[in-house]
Order: sequence, then C-alpha cells, then structure tokens
Amino acid sequence: MSNLRAGTMHGPAGRIGIRYIEAVGDKRGQLLFVHGAWSSTWYWEEHFMPFFAEAGFDTVALDLRGHGDSEGNLRLATLNGYIADVAAVAASLTDPVVIGHSMGGLIAQHYATRHPVGGVALLASVPPWGAWSALWRVLRESPLKLLACTLTFDLKPIVSNRDLARRLLFSRGPSTRDMDHLLHHFGSESYLAFLGMLFQRVTCRLPDRVPRLVLGGERDELFPCEVVHATARKLGVEALLIPEASHMLPVEQCWREAAEIMLEWLEHKVAEPTAAS
Repeated sequence: MSNLRAGTMHGPAGRIGIRYIEAVGDKRGQLLFVHGAWSSTWYWEEHFMPFFAEAGFDTVALDLRGHGDSEGNLRLATLNGYIADVAAVAASLTDPVVIGHSMGGLIAQHYATRHPVGGVALLASVPPWGAWSALWRVLRESPLKLLACTLTFDLKPIVSNRDLARRLLFSRGPSTRDMDHLLHHFGSESYLAFLGMLFQRVTCRLPDRVPRLVLGGERDELFPCEVVHATARKLGVEALLIPEASHMLPVEQCWREAAEIMLEWLEHKVAEPTAAS
C-alpha cells in the first residue's frame, strides 16, 4: 500500500479520481479496475492492486462519476456515463485488461464491445442481460427498502442496514467491527444507473480474440451460480466458482484465492513480460 498513488484526470463529467500502483520488476501489462455500486476505488486498494503490482502489472482504478474523488452529479449519473468514464481513463493506457466487479462487470462488458482491450475479467458480475436476479433477491428480502430506493432515487437504503447488507453481500459473516468498516465505505448509488443495469443489455459480442474470465462465488445471493454459469456460456468460456464465497470477492476472506485464479488466467491468456522502462 505504500506505493499507492492518488491522482486525477479530466473526464466527461469533470475530474476523475484515480489510484495507481506501478508494476514491480518487468512490466507484464496494465490492469484497469472498475468498481461496483455503492463503492469507489477503496476495495481494489486493500488487496488486489498491491497483489497484481507485485506480480508485474501496472494497476489503475478509477472512481466513477459521483463516487469517491470524482466529480459529477450522482443522481443524474447513468450507465452510459459510467462507461464514458472508463473510456476516458482507458484512453491513457495501452490495451488494458479491464477487471469489473458487479456493476463494474457490466460496464466492462459494454466498454469491451466498443473499444480494444487486452482482456476482460468479470467478478460476481451483472450478466449481459441485466441485474434481474439481484432485483428479485432484494425484493424478496426487503421490499420496503426497494420502495425507499425508488422514492429517494437512491440505492443507499439497501446497504444502510448492517444485517441486510451482510445477508446480501457477504458469506462468512464478517465481525461487527469488520462490517462497520465495510459499511463506512459504502455510499449512495444512482437509481438511473440501476435502471441501466436492468434494461441496458450487452447486445454486441466480444471479439473472439479478447481473453475473458468469468469468476463468481458459490454463495453469491445477488448473482447465484446459475447466473454466473449462464454469463460464462454467453461469453464462450467456462465459469469459475469459489466455494463459500459470496458477492464481495475483492474484500472477502477469499480475496487471495480470487486473485490467484485471475493471475493464473493472466499468465496463460494475456501477459507477455517486457523489460521495465
């Protein structure tokens, strides 16, 4: 974490906050991390960015508009706006591998069908046809919270309750202290972007040459095993599932297992070491 740097760049909605760690040793490629709903770069910073930097990858994460250090009106943010933010950051990189979690996975899919990428890795991702399984799960679990989201035009009520957030997002029951730490980082989320997650399907195919990875948790309440398998079939690959893992793969106890699976995929499908500059 000592090598983590913060910066900003200009984006379509104003300033975009970014975090980055340069590769250690010979550079093997560039990774662009895209966070999910309610979040920012924080959960990439904790484990994944240092892990992959040590493995030889430049790691970059961005705050989508209205999140973290990025400017922009969150209430007016749309899925297309988020895709434009990713495009602005990716334009400064060279064929990055785009790694998206949850909503970030859907953004990564849309981006990769429109722009050249070095690969796409989807973690507990919204499937190409939308976040319907997550909607039904929240509706069954707490219809009043979903109503509150609709009335306030904000998805935060879903994660404002510790017990509900634990049931929906985590598998191994984080301690109260850990849960409070995680909830401290969760914020508001655009209702318009949520509608985009439902209705804005990925209709174009990824080019065959683009390596892709689909990774999920066996105990994910929002995107269960059958959804992960169906997503993988749609992308023409086999799904990989982590036992006992739930939705928040980047910060769960299993984070290292997820990272090692991704690293093996990168080494076999993507990375070609080059001398460090």
